[in-house]
Amino acid sequence: MSTTLNTLRVGDRTAGSGRMAADLLAESGIVLPTGTFALGTVAAELLTPPVPAAHRTGLRWTAITPVTAVDRIRSEAVVTRVEGTTAERFVRVLDAAGAVREEGTETWRLATPSEPVPALDFCTPAWGELLRDHLEADPAFGSALATWDGTVGLRCGDRELHLRIYRGRIVDVTRRTPHGATFTFVAPDHTWVDLILGAHDDFMRRAIGGEFSSTGDGYEYLRLTKPLNLIIGHARAVARKARS
Repeated sequence: MSTTLNTLRVGDRTAGSGRMAADLLAESGIVLPTGTFALGTVAAELLTPPVPAAHRTGLRWTAITPVTAVDRIRSEAVVTRVEGTTAERFVRVLDAAGAVREEGTETWRLATPSEPVPALDFCTPAWGELLRDHLEADPAFGSALATWDGTVGLRCGDRELHLRIYRGRIVDVTRRTPHGATFTFVAPDHTWVDLILGAHDDFMRRAIGGEFSSTGDGYEYLRLTKPLNLIIGHARAVARKARS
């Protein structure tokens, strides 16, 4: 008997329209203690449509500026990972001025497994192999690293991939290299989604704005900004093919 696969994919977005927090609670019949820090998480759940054919099994949440009953708020959500019967979704609660008040990552259990899409499973070995094929066909990448010998690390949430590079060629794609990465480019899951699936390639703008972090050799990280930009550009091309 065949199994019906979900169509949920990384990058799928949902949003909730602006509402007064107090009105949301009143309409749902929920009463919370005065001054509770749970208001943001409750409001996010009421505002944001659930993942279809799934139930929520976990939540990691941060209150930057806790939501209060007198705030007018809206929600934004994006799927950041889909693997088998598990999906993760990043949710933000924003106020009327567009400032992020609270945010977190939900874990959902899907009723049926989702078809794997390596091109959207960032910083995994399967994704890295697709990326290597694209990069090796680009002479600009080989030229930018023609004299370099080292390892570029790419980290998305708890996933890390190492690209071992020698004289412009990626000679190995692996989760870990014996001596570690020369440097590792680090960004949260939802930032990777924005970088790879956003309408515009704004890696350089974000990098200049300090939105990313790194570990290891900071000098090499800065020096190789151009090759990193090429890596992100090719990752975007790989993802576009998968979502077309």
